[in-house]
Amino acid sequence: MEGMILMMRLVSWGLLVGIFLISGYGLNMIRVAVTEQVTDPSAVIWWRVLIGLVLSLGGFSFLGGFVYHREKKRGKVGKPAWMKKKDPLQ
Repeated sequence: MEGMILMMRLVSWGLLVGIFLISGYGLNMIRVAVTEQVTDPSAVIWWRVLIGLVLSLGGFSFLGGFVYHREKKRGKVGKPAWMKKKDPLQ
């Protein structure tokens, strides 16, 4: 049973690191495209910027959803303070 838990944790860490690397690669693609545009104004960079945005936003949204799901499962996510009902008699 303990080996199973260790394997699940290793898989989840591997998944998170892989998604993080994909997001970083997307940001790097955007950086390279902008640098290329500055050095050569006639370069066509829209496809690199588009792919970089998809990779980085997709990776960041996956990471955010992963953290949100984990915190919700542990009961640490609740309604924000401004959404809680107040007693009208106070």
